[in-house]
Amino acid sequence: MKKSGLKEAGGMEQVQKKSLRLTQYLMDLIQLELTGYGFEIGSPRHESKRGGHIILEHQEAARICKALKQEAIIPDYREPNMIRLTPVALFTSFQEVYETVQVLKKVMDGNLYENYENKRGIIA
Repeated sequence: MKKSGLKEAGGMEQVQKKSLRLTQYLMDLIQLELTGYGFEIGSPRHESKRGGHIILEHQEAARICKALKQEAIIPDYREPNMIRLTPVALFTSFQEVYETVQVLKKVMDGNLYENYENKRGIIA
């Protein structure tokens, strides 16, 4: 009989711990790599108040989300200016979180978001 992903991951408690470590790592990388690009972290900093996602606020959020999708990163856009990123603990590695921030930096450095309208599409 094949084990489920949750059992292989060490149970729900371990998955929750990894989720919080992933979101903290993501926030740390954003502060380190994306200072000066106009992003604000809108999620609570303390892990007891934070879930398994983070919110980035930016005036060009809708455009940035569209550009990220073109780079195979699937964010969730929330009105009026929020980018929701959710590293899924069962499937997402710390390397993938690092790569996501590098793609976000590439989108900003190359102004790739300027190719899109800054409004929600049919699918956000």
